[in-house]
Amino acid sequence: MSLSASIDMGRYARRWLRVYYSPGRAFADLETEQSASESILILIVIVSVVLIAGIVTLPVALDTERALIEMELQSYSNLSMFQQSIILREASKFDHRQLAGLLIMPASVCLMLVAWSVVGKHSGELIFGKLLPYNKVLPITGYALLVLVPETVVKTTLVLLWGSLDPAIHPGVLLDDADLETLPGLFLTGVDFFGIWFLYLLGLGLARTFQGSVILTWFALGLVWCMWIVIRRTMENLGTVYV
Repeated sequence: MSLSASIDMGRYARRWLRVYYSPGRAFADLETEQSASESILILIVIVSVVLIAGIVTLPVALDTERALIEMELQSYSNLSMFQQSIILREASKFDHRQLAGLLIMPASVCLMLVAWSVVGKHSGELIFGKLLPYNKVLPITGYALLVLVPETVVKTTLVLLWGSLDPAIHPGVLLDDADLETLPGLFLTGVDFFGIWFLYLLGLGLARTFQGSVILTWFALGLVWCMWIVIRRTMENLGTVYV
């Protein structure tokens, strides 16, 4: 049993690596060899990587929160130095807030899997007029979500190097500060390069399974993604935090 599981893991790992350098072949293999266990393993791997990254960057998150509280305390002149030191000490401790933040990370991965599977399924059905069950769409989305592994590694490295929880990996880094305040600038700061890679893979896999145009699939997914970016950036500018 253990030997069989080891062989399966080796085969799965080789197919997952192909997603990065030969996605067409990876999705072709997925068409002929789909299994629920592989989809679960992909989700476990991605969630584990994301969770480990959250733990590794936790000191940066605590330092950031401490710095924000220090700035806020400057407006409270009625607090003594002793009271301020207690508040800052408590802000540097790991508590239920940080635990909740860590738990949100794997939950967001699962939500992303479900949300984009729904979008991909119904977009494909609308464009190509073919019905496709979720058990065909979910593995495709799972393969596309493997982008989260290199994304998490890169962003975690940048967080540790720069000390910022929001490393800029978007076209907005090419703009001047003044341009970032314009509508195009606000939009471009929401266009993550890894998000583009994810949509590329998802569209490629869906088009192959639907046996339709990959260009049309990319267009439909890109339209939904752009709408989400606009909504998210609008809400952020209104002062509401969305992940």
